[in-house]
Amino acid sequence: MVDLAMNNAYKALIGDKTIMDIVEDEDNELIFVPDPELSDNELGKELLEYFISTEEYEKCARIRDVMLLSKVLNKLIQ
Repeated sequence: MVDLAMNNAYKALIGDKTIMDIVEDEDNELIFVPDPELSDNELGKELLEYFISTEEYEKCARIRDVMLLSKVLNKLIQ
């Protein structure tokens, strides 16, 4: 169940699915880990820790890229 929750959070973070897509998917159990008070950066760090422990390094790379892009965009906006 933890794996499903982390993968749902991963899909939402990298933009593969929206939260509504996950909620409306009848084939997917609705297990979603993110605390709504977590920032994308905090969620990314938690997901990185999880996917490092499961040795899913491709997902780690995508999370890292999303986090870096978010950081650059935030600097440009300021």
